[in-house]
Amino acid sequence: MHGYGSMLPIGGMMVGWLLLTALTVGLVVWLVVSYTSPRSSGQDIGAARRILAERYARGELDTEEYTHRLTTLS
Repeated sequence: MHGYGSMLPIGGMMVGWLLLTALTVGLVVWLVVSYTSPRSSGQDIGAARRILAERYARGELDTEEYTHRLTTLS
């Protein structure tokens, strides 16, 4: 019985380290993904719509292509 009692704290520590390692790896992955993913703001979408309208006005896009791209931006 003495052998089992001494193993429980070590097993608990191993589980604790495993959880701490998993949390640390998860945090690092989340930080990398959040900082490397592209961000689009309202200003970016507004600029894209202006460029799209200018291209439509110059005749580079037909009405169908213009409306399709405009809906994609929304």
